[in-house]
Amino acid sequence: MEHGGSSHGRDQRTKLNAGDIAAMTKSTIEKIKHRKLLGPNTVLSYHDMNSVGYGWLLPGWVAEERRVESGRIYRYYYGPDGKYYLSQKQVLEAFKQLGVIVLDT
Repeated sequence: MEHGGSSHGRDQRTKLNAGDIAAMTKSTIEKIKHRKLLGPNTVLSYHDMNSVGYGWLLPGWVAEERRVESGRIYRYYYGPDGKYYLSQKQVLEAFKQLGVIVLDT
């Protein structure tokens, strides 16, 4: 993922490295972890753009999986500001609002 813009006609882009992405993920998790109300025997895991199946997330966005005792998995998504989304569709709509174009390949 690249970010940046142009200044005086020159393109000044910087690539995010794994450390940058990890720091952004950690920052998001810090904002949301105090909200957790988990039932007994619920297993909680977090995923970011480097996790299998979540490569579509932007840096700083986090998917939370809650596996309950019955085996069912509930997924929630969080933006870098800590706002939560209930579905991938809602996240993609939020990306649109940010001006991000998502292509399904």
